[in-house]
Amino acid sequence: FTLLTTARRLFGRADARADLVNVGGKVAELEAIYMAVVRSWGRSLESRDHHTFGHCERVARTAVAIARALALDEHRETTILLGAYLHDLGMVRVPPEILRKQTALTRAEEDLWHMHPIWGVDLLADVAFPWDLKPIIRCHHERRDGTGYPDGLVGEAIPRGAQIVGIAAAYDALTSPRAGRAALTRDAAVAQILRWRSAWAPHIVAAFLQVAG
Repeated sequence: FTLLTTARRLFGRADARADLVNVGGKVAELEAIYMAVVRSWGRSLESRDHHTFGHCERVARTAVAIARALALDEHRETTILLGAYLHDLGMVRVPPEILRKQTALTRAEEDLWHMHPIWGVDLLADVAFPWDLKPIIRCHHERRDGTGYPDGLVGEAIPRGAQIVGIAAAYDALTSPRAGRAALTRDAAVAQILRWRSAWAPHIVAAFLQVAG
């Protein structure tokens, strides 16, 4: 990732001269490599638990659809796409027995689970992405009413990208089978999202409903 970022920065600063006429094409190639690496990394992480396999791919699709419904620009859309693929990166540090537990987590186990957004950012501490992914990774479980984690942020303190990925992740969790729980139907999941709607900004909930409807 560090080498990719350095190469992208150099191409981004280059002038289109006779000997370097395809700067834009080179940058696009590098961005495609970023996408491929991040997507592969996300799939590899999910392979630890068959219940969540494909989660990041589905969250990414839904989050990008929400971003488009909100008419976000291409850079923000790419940020949300990559952030969605890596939002659960910190789960790699959660013990497998907690990930696969069929019964309710203990308080100590919940505390470990709630560390995964912080761990995800820690794992990327030395990576300077061209896109600001770390707020999405750290804040996708925050809730506007202050009941989220890890920081208990309130209202507009929660980044928009994190809210978009957060609502997409919540919907996918509801519509996918998990340890000890069957998947909800689309309608039941949407109804649950509406019960939780205070967790996200109204315009993000509206865009989600446009996508899910």
